[in-house]
Amino acid sequence: MKKTVTIPLLVISVVLLLYFAVKWLSSPPGGNRTVEFSVQKGWGGRQIIETLEDSGLVRSAIYTLLRARQLDVLDRFQAGIYDLDTSMTPDSILILMAEGRVKSVPTRWVTLPEGLTLDQTVAILTLNLGFEKSVLDSILSDLVFHRNMNMPVSGGEGYLFPETYEFADTLSPEQVLLIIINTGRSQWQESCLDLCESIGLTSDEVIILASIVEREAMVDSERPRIAKVFLNRLDDGIKLESCATVQYALGEVHEQLLFEDLRIDSPYNTYIYAGLPPGPVCSPGISSIYAVLRPDSTEGELYFVSREDGSGLHLFARTLSEHNANIRRVRSGL
Repeated sequence: MKKTVTIPLLVISVVLLLYFAVKWLSSPPGGNRTVEFSVQKGWGGRQIIETLEDSGLVRSAIYTLLRARQLDVLDRFQAGIYDLDTSMTPDSILILMAEGRVKSVPTRWVTLPEGLTLDQTVAILTLNLGFEKSVLDSILSDLVFHRNMNMPVSGGEGYLFPETYEFADTLSPEQVLLIIINTGRSQWQESCLDLCESIGLTSDEVIILASIVEREAMVDSERPRIAKVFLNRLDDGIKLESCATVQYALGEVHEQLLFEDLRIDSPYNTYIYAGLPPGPVCSPGISSIYAVLRPDSTEGELYFVSREDGSGLHLFARTLSEHNANIRRVRSGL
């Protein structure tokens, strides 16, 4: 008789104990404390929940992990910053993060136009985002950063992609640069590597030539034709003779280049040195990049000169005599 009374009492005691344990574990920690909780990209569900426990936002990581599995949200947590407090239940926190209800962060819009040099781009980021120029320069000159981003060790010139960006105020200078560079990388489709091979250039050489096209072309419709002229000259072993590369070598834009400017001794002076310069002369836009990858089909054109009539268009020629005739036409206003 004594046994039959003891066993039911034990079962009831265990059930009550479990009931109150679950009730306690599922309740808010209390204390009216607000926490700005950050979920980083790449964090797994278990790591996030263990961090919740470390932050005092849930009583038990084990219980919260079980609830996340029951609610089917363990793999749905979204990166970002959340405003959480100790009056929230574990369930409410899990659902909030699974739905991605992140804290509203102030942002700033920044436009990087096509054709900017690295220094010009850094100046815009410094002015609009409040970063120190020396910090941006240090990151962009860091060889480890170049290797991680698969950029030439010559620097970031040409790789800060022209686009309009919305940056959260919480981003670091390195994070901003990563976004800009990766935005440019995302423009490259798998077919682009095949196109590089078809024109005999590496992807980095495409960026170099595209940067020259960016500075030489004024009208989008002419970019593939100008790209073809430079590709023809490369194939024929003729110096590119691009004014854009001389301007870059000078370090400043001259409204009109003088003969003494063309004699500057710099590897970027394509009037002196054959082939492509050692690096880009600006950040090319997608139109110039694709102009190089898909150039005009016109064969034999080796020269072009601006019409100088405000249209932004050029006159093209196959021979030097034709080119000189075009120059005379421009100068005479015909």
